[in-house]
Order: sequence, then C-alpha cells, then structure tokens
Amino acid sequence: MAATVNFYGQLPRQTISPEGVAGLTFGSSPFKGSSQSMQNKMKITCLRKRASNKSFNKRWANMVVSAGDDFDFKLGPSPSHMIKQFYTCINEKKLKELDGYISDDCFFEDSSFLQPMQGKKEVMHFFGQLTAGMGQNVKFILEHACEDDEFTAGVNWHLEWKTIQIPFTKGCSFYECSQKEDRLVIKKALVVIESPIKPGGIVLVIDQINMIPTLPKSFWS
Repeated sequence: MAATVNFYGQLPRQTISPEGVAGLTFGSSPFKGSSQSMQNKMKITCLRKRASNKSFNKRWANMVVSAGDDFDFKLGPSPSHMIKQFYTCINEKKLKELDGYISDDCFFEDSSFLQPMQGKKEVMHFFGQLTAGMGQNVKFILEHACEDDEFTAGVNWHLEWKTIQIPFTKGCSFYECSQKEDRLVIKKALVVIESPIKPGGIVLVIDQINMIPTLPKSFWS
C-alpha cells in the first residue's frame, strides 16, 4: 500500500512506497537543501531587519537626547544653547543678531573694567569695539557650558588666533537670562578674565598678614 505525503509549498502530492518511507531519512530528504537555504535566507533577512531597526532606534535616541540637551520644551532653546549661539555671533561679527540676545535693561559686568555697562546701548557699544578689535582671526573657544535652571548659564572659554591659544586669555562668564516673547535674552552678565600677573604663593602670605589685625585677642593668649 502506498502512502501519500503532502508538503506545504512544494508539489501538491507525492506518492512514496512503504519501502521508500522506511529507508527515507531527514538527511536524505530531497527537500532538505531547498528548505535549509530558505531558512538561512529568512534568518539573514530577520537579522538585517533587526540590525536596521537597532541602528534606526539608536540614531533616533541620539537625536532625542541631543535635542533635549539644547531645547527646553517650555521656553525654546535652553540657556546654555542660547549662550553658545551668542558666542557664535561674536565670532562671526554678526552684531545685528547679537543685538537680539541683549535685553533692554541688561547689566553687564566685566572684571577688566572699573564700571559695569548698563542698558543695551552701552553693552552693544562694548561688543562693537570688542569684535572690531578681535579682527578676523581671533575667536572665542568655549570649553564647557552648563546651566543651573531655565534662566541661568555659565561658560568657561579662551581666545585663539588661527587655532593657536592666546596666553592669559582664559575666562569664565555667568549669565542670568529673562524671557522676551518666545526667546531668552541676557539680563545680567558677569565676566571674570585670567590675570596676566601671576603672583603665586605670595598672595597667600599677603592674605595671612592682612588677617593678623582681625584675629581676636584670645588667639594670642
């Protein structure tokens, strides 16, 4: 008596004798080669899809994280990102765009000057002179930028001339911002610049001498 075996996806019917069935093993199946090849192709396709999805998900996650670093979904650009754009305008001498980052009542204190600058007019006059004095080859290079909340940011920087760091030009700047319509503007700034004079340990000795008259009498008893 002959047995009928149906293979899905292959020829609809095949008749195999009992003797043939008894001697037939999986290793000698005429369909092994084609099914194994199909399985391998399916595995490769799945792996490619998984790798592609993984790569896409990784790129998407990086985009979201990067956007989250520089964007506040309530206020727009974060303070640190806004300050980076602010320094880009300085480097590229874009005074009209720079004007948009300064509030009308801005208070700008630079440790190199005896008096702070008050109001947009004075501050923009300062930046006009600064950018003109920098020329085309001097640039601000931001080393780190951080923020405390949605309105404050700080950066440390140095100046470079044609990618060469200029001595004694390190500095730190701290900014307090306010919101004007849909953007942040600088309301208050404090700039501290590296001193070209390096007194070293003598400063500690002077400080100790200055402290002596203020010590209580009980200290000497």
